Amino acid sequence: MTEIIPGIYMIRLILPDSGVGSINVFLVKGADGYLMVDTGWNMDKVFDSFKAQLTELKIDIKDIKQLVVTHIHPDHMGLAGTLQQLVGAKLAVHYLESALIYSRYKNMDNLLANVRRLLHTHGVPEERVSELQMASTAAAKYVASARPDIALYDGNTISTGLFNIEVIWTPGHSPGHICLYEPEKKILFSGDHILPVITPNVGLHPESSFNPLGDYINALKRVKQLGVSLALPAHGDPFTTVNERIDEIIHHHQVRDRGILRVMRSEQKTAFQIASQISWISDTNGVGWEALSPLDKRLAVLETIAHLEAMSANDIIVREKKNGTIYYRTSGKPYPA
Repeated sequence: MTEIIPGIYMIRLILPDSGVGSINVFLVKGADGYLMVDTGWNMDKVFDSFKAQLTELKIDIKDIKQLVVTHIHPDHMGLAGTLQQLVGAKLAVHYLESALIYSRYKNMDNLLANVRRLLHTHGVPEERVSELQMASTAAAKYVASARPDIALYDGNTISTGLFNIEVIWTPGHSPGHICLYEPEKKILFSGDHILPVITPNVGLHPESSFNPLGDYINALKRVKQLGVSLALPAHGDPFTTVNERIDEIIHHHQVRDRGILRVMRSEQKTAFQIASQISWISDTNGVGWEALSPLDKRLAVLETIAHLEAMSANDIIVREKKNGTIYYRTSGKPYPA
């Protein structure tokens, strides 16, 4: 629990047994209450911790008037429905994310079928498809039913009466991911777009664009032009070296590209074959394929596809489909120095 500047507070919520460990949610003071950025899981332990920290801050939960989620992943949106019902807070979500709520949390059948088809098409063996297909479904239990009240668009301004916050569309990690920028103080609520230590997963998904990694890199470069003084991330500590961190993240993806190209060795391979031959979770010095959990294996395959498609868009990789399976090979064009 931290006061970032007068009127902006950070609350850290532990997410038991999660890969990220915790999430930061933020409260922004307004003329008649608070705007809350992201929410944490809909779980009794998480909600109790949130209420206890509000009490320490001497903030009445009923004074939370508006919720903005940077994207609809469970750790960011989980409690939104509970807070809507409990205090009548209005939920604001980017319009692209709003369109995904039904398929993610109300009826997953079509989405799961599309995930299965995508994995199979990219070479995941039949005996492994089901495990990877279902790997993320357990997290849905941490999301309370919610219906957005407000659709956000790039360039919108959210005014609390004390702060004017700009909506910056930053797709990649999720199609409708947004950052929130307070231009007077040059503070960026960066969600999962820019994290201080780890790099967010950017994978090609049935609900993503055709080139999510390209979208992500372009969004990073856009944020770099803002001149941010302080980033308030969803995971990890606030940090000031925003542009340096953006350069590190871009470099990370360039290193991943080169690693993929080394594994390919001018041979035709599927994304699954490539993903299973490289090291993952490089932020912790690397983990081999067999040591990954089913969810991390799926994320690895989808991230590999995203890298391959981004390089295909730049004519470094050639994509071919044979008998229902997609293969990639190098084009002979050198990777940019």
